[in-house]
Parts: sequence; structure tokens; C-alpha cells
Amino acid sequence: MVLRKIRSSKKKQIRLKIIKSIARLEGSWVNEVLLETLEDPSEEIRDCIIFELGKSEYFNLNMIYQKLLKQPWYVKSAVLKILGIRKNPYSVNLIEVALNDLNAEVRRSAAQALGEIGGKEALSLLSKLAKDKNRFVRRSAEEGLRKASRLKFI
Repeated sequence: MVLRKIRSSKKKQIRLKIIKSIARLEGSWVNEVLLETLEDPSEEIRDCIIFELGKSEYFNLNMIYQKLLKQPWYVKSAVLKILGIRKNPYSVNLIEVALNDLNAEVRRSAAQALGEIGGKEALSLLSKLAKDKNRFVRRSAEEGLRKASRLKFI
């Protein structure tokens, strides 16, 4: 019912207001609604959802993974951004499916997420993306490699 209300509204500002109100609530159902709403055509709304899911305590990696397997490309890209924000090393294996996506923006988002997460496995995947046919993907992979391979001294 909530999704129907969001989707039926023609005005972006009303949809955004509903989504922000839902995001303030607690419960795993909130993330389900937010994930479904990633299909909204508005980049502003998707950015809001990415921010909210990036900090959410109720995080279901399986639900995120299912979204990563679906079209359209901008949903996949949004999911990859969420995984990058969360920096969960277990996400690296999930991100690997995006490396061969037909859409360059999805591959670029995968490179950015891997750069945020870091680690040995991420570096290996970033090395593959650094050889991508698309120059924007290669550039993001190179930046991710720099970010993920930085030595940190404590």
C-alpha cells in the first residue's frame, strides 16, 4: 500500500517527502520499501534512499543482492553505491557480478564501491576493471586502486 502511494504520486517532492517520513521509522519493512523505491526515475530520490540505506541498522544483504541482479541499470548503480557506503568486506563477492554488466555506469559504480571497501579481493577485482574497454570505468578503477591500496599507519 505504501509503495502504491509513492508510485501513484506524480510530483517528485511529494514522493520525496513520503520517503523521508518512512526512512525515519524503524523496522525491516522500511528497508524493503526503500529498496523497492530505488526504481524511482528521480536521481534526487534515489540519492536520498542511498543515504538512508547506507546508514540503516536493518540491513539485509540478500535483499540488496537481489536488486543487484535486476534491471534497470540505475537500480544496480544505486545498490553498488549503498554497498560502498557500508564498506562490508562480504559485499565484495556480491559486487563481482557487476563487473561484466553491459552498462558502463554499473561497472563504474562497482569500481567506486570496491575502492571504498578495499581489501585484497577488492584490489583483485579493481585490477580487472582497470582493463575495461570504457575509459570512465578504467579511471574509476584506477582511483579505487589508489584508495584501496593506501597504507595506513596507526
